[in-house]
Amino acid sequence: METTKQLPPPAATPPQPWRGTFLAGVAEILDRLAETCLQPVIVLPLFFAAAGTSATGVGRAIAIVLGVAALAGALITPLAGERWPRARLIALIAATGLAGSLLLALARAGGWLIDQRNDLTGRPLLILALIGGCLGIGSTLRPVLARITRADGSWRTRWGRWLLLGIVGTVVGGFVARGPAAHLVDPFPAGFTTLFATAGAALLVAFVVLLVLLALGRRGRAGGIPTRTDLLAIPELLANNLAYGRFVFFRALYACGALADPFYIIYAVRELGATGHNVALYIVALVIARAVGAFIWRGLSIGAGNPLVLQLATFVRLLAPITALTLPPLLGSAALRDRLPGGGATSLFAFGLVFVAWGAASAGIDLAAPAIQTALTTSRERIAAQAVTGIVLAIAMLALPLGGLIVDRLGYSFLFIGALLVGMGTLLAGGLIDEPGVLVLRAAPNERPLLRRRSARREG
Repeated sequence: METTKQLPPPAATPPQPWRGTFLAGVAEILDRLAETCLQPVIVLPLFFAAAGTSATGVGRAIAIVLGVAALAGALITPLAGERWPRARLIALIAATGLAGSLLLALARAGGWLIDQRNDLTGRPLLILALIGGCLGIGSTLRPVLARITRADGSWRTRWGRWLLLGIVGTVVGGFVARGPAAHLVDPFPAGFTTLFATAGAALLVAFVVLLVLLALGRRGRAGGIPTRTDLLAIPELLANNLAYGRFVFFRALYACGALADPFYIIYAVRELGATGHNVALYIVALVIARAVGAFIWRGLSIGAGNPLVLQLATFVRLLAPITALTLPPLLGSAALRDRLPGGGATSLFAFGLVFVAWGAASAGIDLAAPAIQTALTTSRERIAAQAVTGIVLAIAMLALPLGGLIVDRLGYSFLFIGALLVGMGTLLAGGLIDEPGVLVLRAAPNERPLLRRRSARREG
């Protein structure tokens, strides 16, 4: 799910016992595995489209789930600082346990889902929205578990280890989901209940791991020195920090460019005739692209900086609508189809480039965007910036039902053209983002804008 995962650089802390490091890493892997089983560009769109729901209805349902997740993450941001370390961990445990329980309950209610098949955007949507809210809270609070890792080496080194754990969880989740994904198209709801059960079990195990971590913390040292996490800094942030304003404008445009994301897989199934095996292949392609992309983007961010990663990731995402627009008609032509081995199967296989582009781009955004946001804000502004960004992303989810309306009224081609145009606008907006380390302050009347140089720091 697309959420802002802010991770302010913590103060130096004494080394932690290896048990805390191990348990925090296990929890991160399990959470990533669960998120992969609930992929918002493959699994959830197919779930809501199972009853022949209109594209507008599918877009509205996905927007509700992702919007609730982003909004819940924004509202919980005061706990993302170090003011209430115990409350932060307790909130993370509660959200993880509730999400896991709801997913297991939904997995056991296969008969109920069959009865509700003609109304999946009713009560099933409410349950998934609640699950999305819990996962949104986890997405905001979970990165602070990286502070539990042992304090040997630099912060960049420790964050690199945490990134690697997330990659492991994503890849394992993709291959675990491969089997159930082969049944996502038919029969309903066999593949979905298996994925819900897998995600729920992973989250409940993570719940137990976090409880053990809490118990170890009670016997160990107290939390770090509290710092003020003031949401009252929001007006000051919006009025004075123009660099952050440009950045959040970019994030809003990038999120609006997701108006076609849930419909790529629906287009593949309904228009191209993709089967469950094709869907499983797309999930594996997506997670491998995310994993490989994360390593490439990290190396590039260390060598060339996060702004370049942001721009290149935005460019890579343009390949998704371009592929959806050009590849099926090209490979579907009689002249070329007769010369290709496999016929129509080749077109379905090549359509996986859409999900490769999406996975690689999302890995770059997830890596670079939080680091740039941290660099463009002061320590007082960071929590406020995280809340504002989350609210903006939640509002931007309104683009999804608009994308569905375009499909219902004009067709998929116009939707992909719209996504391409918004993506090009986002690419241009990325050029407005200031170099991290420079704060742009609004000028007083009759004065020139002031550039205040901050410490040159680049976060990978």
